[in-house]
Amino acid sequence: MIRARLRFPLALSLLLPALPALATNGYFAHGYGNNSKAQGGVAFALPQDTLVVASNPAGLALVGDRLDLGVDWFTPRRAATIKGNQLITGGSADGDYDGNGRKNFFIPEFGYSRRIDDIFTAGIAIYGNGGLNTEYANNPFAAFALPGDPKPDDASVDLSQLFVAPTLALKLGARQSVGISLNFVYQRFKATGLQPFATKGFPAGAPLIGPFSTEPDRVTNQEYDQSTGWGFRVGYLAEPIKGLTIGVGGSPKIHMQRFSRYSGLFAGHGAFDIPANFGGGISYRWRDRLVISSDIQRIYYSDVASVGNPLQPFTQGVKLGADDGPGFGWQDITVYKAGLGLRPVKWLLLETGYSYTRGPIRSDQTLFNILAPGTINRHYTFGALADLGNGYSLSAYYLWAPESTVHGQGSIPGRQGLNVLPPQNFGGGEADIRLKERALGIALGIAF
Repeated sequence: MIRARLRFPLALSLLLPALPALATNGYFAHGYGNNSKAQGGVAFALPQDTLVVASNPAGLALVGDRLDLGVDWFTPRRAATIKGNQLITGGSADGDYDGNGRKNFFIPEFGYSRRIDDIFTAGIAIYGNGGLNTEYANNPFAAFALPGDPKPDDASVDLSQLFVAPTLALKLGARQSVGISLNFVYQRFKATGLQPFATKGFPAGAPLIGPFSTEPDRVTNQEYDQSTGWGFRVGYLAEPIKGLTIGVGGSPKIHMQRFSRYSGLFAGHGAFDIPANFGGGISYRWRDRLVISSDIQRIYYSDVASVGNPLQPFTQGVKLGADDGPGFGWQDITVYKAGLGLRPVKWLLLETGYSYTRGPIRSDQTLFNILAPGTINRHYTFGALADLGNGYSLSAYYLWAPESTVHGQGSIPGRQGLNVLPPQNFGGGEADIRLKERALGIALGIAF
């Protein structure tokens, strides 16, 4: 009876309003699906539930007829320190800044699969791919405001991305499968308190320095804007030797509609695409008692101009929002993951995992990244899956990402020769950014 009452439209209506807040490998999640998250995010060669389509759609062929419902409690702690700053006005941006205007987030996941026949399996997954959220009641950029400009509000950004991924997987004999997901992506964005980067002149309206943006009225405080896009993800899974599986999967860059309300902030007049990402993994299972897995993933942040372009051209007169305008200066990252599952008794699976990446933010790009301190480079995960009988299972995981700091080096533009005014000179000094995270997730699985 309970199964019969579960319907896709209800699940969709519950999931769509709840979007992610801040992710961990840059702004990508460390994993998808409770059991993947418990084992460090490994999934390319280890399909365990329907959320495997977020990594390798071919894995859907092996999970059977099932429904997965999960929710994560996510609590990041983000902060910044500015030191050694001295503005020509006599002021200074020096200080410690707390970016935790909001501390707790709840992130849902949904997945469903159904075997069509012995060859084809169809399904759908809904999940948060990533996001960013900071809110500084004490605005780190307030001191940069020019005479005559409005007083900045609290500094904040909120980026959320939601994927809806209908998927088809095809078995190629007994030990191989391929799959493809059609990805519909919805994202929204809001920024406040960036008035110092939206100035129209110094003093306001005077030609001594020009506007900092191609559209100064579309840099900040424009409420939420949204955009959508379509893409795809493909995958392959094989078992060349009994118990040993290998898998690969990936998605090319997804071109999104522009954020028109923030066309003066993001490079390309508001463009904010989803970066290409690819990966692969290997997994070995011994007698259904022990499974050891490892993944490697590459995320190409530098191919998205608004994310990958450095801030430095801003000091050379290139305006925010221009076709190849300044950005956050994120570099491509490689993520290494390892997971372990141990079944001491038939009904219980114990899990742990670890992942590592160098992180996307270079030391000379920390100023703008006060808004987006994606500094995490290590994740430790623990979890368990209990078989409740009659097709039901319950799983839980815990993630700890210890604090990671990027110390600024040449991060705040200082006086350059005769150039004593912004944007060439923001008083020099350094910005240090830091982030730590915890997450706790629970999920219900129902096998039909």
